[in-house]
Amino acid sequence: MSTLTVLATLNLVLGGLVFLLGLLILRENPRQRLNRVVSLMLFFGGFGSLISGLGLNAGRGGDTAALHFAFLWEFFFPSLFLFACIFPRERAFTRPGGGLQKLVPFAPRFEVLVYLPHVVHFGLLFILSSLPKGWENPIKLGVLAPLANLLRVLIQLFFQVHRAFFSSVNLGFGVAAILLLIASYRASRMPRLRNQLRVIGVGLDACLLLYATGELIPTLVALRIGDATRAGLTAAALLVGSGAIAYSIVRYKFLDAKLLARRGILYGAASAAMVGLYLLIVMQLQRILVGFSGIDRRVIEPVFLVFALVVFQPLMGRVEELLDRMFQRDPGDYRNVLRSLGRELMSTLELDALLERSIRTIAEAMLLKRAYVAALPRDGVLLRVGVGRAPDLEEQEGLRHVLKRLPAGDEIVRLDAGDGLSEEDRDFLSGRLGAALLVPLRTRGETVGALLLGEKVTGIQFTSEDVSLLSALAGQMAVSLQNALLVRDRVEVVRIEEELRLARQIQSSFLLSQFPAMSRFQVHALNIPSKEVAGDFYDLVPAGDGSFVLAIADVAGKGVPAALLSSMLQASLRTQAASINSVGEMLRNMNSLVYRGTAVHQFATFFLARIDQHRLGMTFSNAGHNYPIVARVGGEQVLLERGGLLLGITEAAQYEEGTVSLHTGDRVVLYTDGITEATNGGQELFGEERLLDLVRALPRELSAREVAERILEELRRFLGQEEPRDDMTLLVLQVVEQDPAALQGWDAVPMESAASEA
Repeated sequence: MSTLTVLATLNLVLGGLVFLLGLLILRENPRQRLNRVVSLMLFFGGFGSLISGLGLNAGRGGDTAALHFAFLWEFFFPSLFLFACIFPRERAFTRPGGGLQKLVPFAPRFEVLVYLPHVVHFGLLFILSSLPKGWENPIKLGVLAPLANLLRVLIQLFFQVHRAFFSSVNLGFGVAAILLLIASYRASRMPRLRNQLRVIGVGLDACLLLYATGELIPTLVALRIGDATRAGLTAAALLVGSGAIAYSIVRYKFLDAKLLARRGILYGAASAAMVGLYLLIVMQLQRILVGFSGIDRRVIEPVFLVFALVVFQPLMGRVEELLDRMFQRDPGDYRNVLRSLGRELMSTLELDALLERSIRTIAEAMLLKRAYVAALPRDGVLLRVGVGRAPDLEEQEGLRHVLKRLPAGDEIVRLDAGDGLSEEDRDFLSGRLGAALLVPLRTRGETVGALLLGEKVTGIQFTSEDVSLLSALAGQMAVSLQNALLVRDRVEVVRIEEELRLARQIQSSFLLSQFPAMSRFQVHALNIPSKEVAGDFYDLVPAGDGSFVLAIADVAGKGVPAALLSSMLQASLRTQAASINSVGEMLRNMNSLVYRGTAVHQFATFFLARIDQHRLGMTFSNAGHNYPIVARVGGEQVLLERGGLLLGITEAAQYEEGTVSLHTGDRVVLYTDGITEATNGGQELFGEERLLDLVRALPRELSAREVAERILEELRRFLGQEEPRDDMTLLVLQVVEQDPAALQGWDAVPMESAASEA
């Protein structure tokens, strides 16, 4: 068998295999533009190999009509350029209305412009190569022979110049395609897509180089190379280029080819290799045996057939097992993505890790432009982004409402059809969020979340295999997500309980259990904490000159932040009490502290008074606090209103001071809004008027402690079975005659005992 025969056979076989690969890709998804372009590229490339093989046979057996179509294979180059323009992302100038059509509305589509030069080129060359032989024969033409000779020379010259020019055009198409693929590789951030671009780019680079060496460059520079060299380079180019595409399909799921198609390509390649190995071994052994023994070849062939059945059939079975194991380990295979991610999800209880891992895996596996996963806890929506921009708060809230309105069932919703969704919801999901597919995550009939998947980077539509994967994955994700939400809720409860414990500990540290001794006053205070610890506090601080500074405050907010701010205010109060006489100035300082000292502005109401025991007078300033009540012996009541804004509103706040004289038997009742805003089962407020009436009606002989207990008793009767919603703090100051017992101090009911009394 001659070298030319081997090369001709090799080109014909490779051309046929590449044709089959193109048909397989087209059959996989004929409606997909990328599949059609890749199929055309393979068809024309395979046609070039077939023409090369036929040309070698024609060189030995004469002309053949098929060679008139030899130049048809050059459509490979515009097909290659078109492929690079639309993969992995379709560029703007290739879309309808883009490119030249943007400037000239009636211009042809981009594909027509790309193929048009080669259509004209092929038409001219087909006509020239189809001219009948002998038309320039001088005997037949007679007097027209000189004109025919001139025309023949001109046609040959045009043919050569045109071929050389179009070799440059083909080379330009090829170089432009390679540059576009390199730019796409550099711009891509998805590992699987980069792998596809790398394999296909390297394969097509090598393919173009071999084609250029065997066909384009010799034509361009009028270099003659042997038929065997040309055929060998053509076969090598086709093998490398189509092999790169086939490898990318099998290994990296190029074109999202289904499992059956990828296995078919791999099994076909393995079978072809085994058949080639078999033929090589059998041919060599037959030649050796026939030459050595002289036995007729027809006698030996059945023996080798039996040998093939015994040896190669089991070997082929082992190869198939090896390929099956390779597919099972293939991380790019949909089944393995499902199996691996499913195992991880079942053992993941940390909500953020579950959401981020799942959506990133899905986004990378499917090469998506946008991918979101939403979880629906009781307090809103949690959204994690796999790829794409992060939705703003308004969009997240809108998504929560859409998911709450989803119809029953676990069906995946294609938003181009929008079955079960209103037009408004469909427009929101596809228009605002860029989603193409909505995958509900449901367990036991409850929607716990959803996957929102955008279009694929490559423009390939979601296949039935995609939907099957996502349906199975959604079931596992829903169970894992519900478990993670339950764990999150439990952790949140524990965190809140710990925060409340810490807040109560902080609060109890600055609520006095014993007041300093005062000769003319009885003081009693109590605090009834709510379930959510607030920032109530009171204090009585000796000023060093015989006077005392009295304070009661209510910090906005709950828990540790409120308790910490209360502690900070108390520290500021005690620091200033002995050094600053003006209560207005003290409040201005504390206002600046609150305004500047909190990351997120917090607020506090604050009543501050300086008590002169000798003159029985009180200078006060009220920063937005509930008005303390001065109950005179004669029944008159005075509300201490003078002051300014609550602390933390503005740094420029000013605080006026007021004075009030006190007499023996007078009472001052200070309280926080937890008293007046206490609500019973009928949603009725205790109210300020009720408190004023109660204080007015209390007997004058009651001590400060008894006054506080009577108010507490009435409040408890009013609430009934209702729990207090806010901390309730009460402080009673009562003017008495000189009392030696007062020198021992007056008790304040601590938080724990006050709570038990309530």
